[in-house]
Amino acid sequence: MFQPLTLMLGLRYAGARGRRSFASFVSGFSTVGILLGVAALILVSAVMNGFEQQLKDRMLGVIPHALVTNDQRRLADPGQYAALFGNAGVVKAAAPFISAEAMVQGPGHLTGAELYGLDPANSQDGLLQGLDPRTREYFEYLPYGLVMGVGIARNLGVVPGDQVRVTVTEGSRFTPLGRVPSQRIFTLVGTFSTGNDVDNQVVLARLEDAARLLRYGEGEASGLRLWLNDPFELERLPALPEGLVLESWRESRGELFQAVAMEKRLMSLMLALIILVAAFNILSAMVMVVTDKEAEIAMLQTLGLSRERVMAVFMIQGGFSGVLGSLLGFGLGLLLCLNLDGVLNALGINFYSAAGGSQLPVQLLPGQLALILISTLLLCVLASLYPAWRASRVHPAEALRYE
Repeated sequence: MFQPLTLMLGLRYAGARGRRSFASFVSGFSTVGILLGVAALILVSAVMNGFEQQLKDRMLGVIPHALVTNDQRRLADPGQYAALFGNAGVVKAAAPFISAEAMVQGPGHLTGAELYGLDPANSQDGLLQGLDPRTREYFEYLPYGLVMGVGIARNLGVVPGDQVRVTVTEGSRFTPLGRVPSQRIFTLVGTFSTGNDVDNQVVLARLEDAARLLRYGEGEASGLRLWLNDPFELERLPALPEGLVLESWRESRGELFQAVAMEKRLMSLMLALIILVAAFNILSAMVMVVTDKEAEIAMLQTLGLSRERVMAVFMIQGGFSGVLGSLLGFGLGLLLCLNLDGVLNALGINFYSAAGGSQLPVQLLPGQLALILISTLLLCVLASLYPAWRASRVHPAEALRYE
């Protein structure tokens, strides 16, 4: 009895019971639809964010973010160009780098691979950071030691300690017998695993060993490898002098990230349509309520309730379903995200192998959560706007003519 009149009437209509409660029944189902839609949108968005971040960390942590080179992919002294990026605020480290297409031959199999020549002492390299200490020590001090992805090692049927033959065409030379590619016997000192297709494509050699295999001169390399603070800020890199070109991860892996982003947007769109349908159900339920309550609206107006307050009554009624569903869905979505692995275990579902880790990746972004909640609340308010306006336009004389 101490509530404002508009609030009391709006909540009363929202919880109507009895023989004319069909509109309230439809509105209740709309509330459940919004609840499930918001919870599903939060959960799916968080999982997609987690997969995207995991892909970014695992893949962009091991492949070059950017490579400064020239048309021949051979620089005499690549270290001299590191000063170009000293004041950019984007590049956190730079080091000479060698890359070449190679054929790796084991005892009974042959496969193609991307040969990376790295400085073993470089602490910025994500591939080297993932090696166990024993493997890294062998790689650093053993001449012609090779580290390869677990996928390549499995295909070749080799284990650490075995010898493999690495052949490249870039360092080939002409002999009386024709053009002979450059080749060398390497000793496999260990493997690495990143959980993506890099494991099936990359082999690592020391920078000086790769240079000798490719017959590079003293101090030569394919280019200068750059580590960026954010690999997606390639546009902020300064312009390069004439004769130099910039090769980035987008040229080799950009399509994969674009596909993940597109899948994320499509999933969000489909779940947003569920919320939209629930909001339209609120609109249709409110239209039925207004039609059913025309006589009561007319009597309230004759007792002095203004059109603005009549509109406020039905805005409260429609907003109640939307706000209740949005808040409950928001809470349910957060609860599922924070306990997702426990829920999956309880249901007997295991996606860990697909996730590439011990837990299903989940990343909650505050800005994204706020956007979902605010957009849902705004949509529900807009859905109740027309029925409320229609209720405020009821003419008492016409509505009470046959009462």
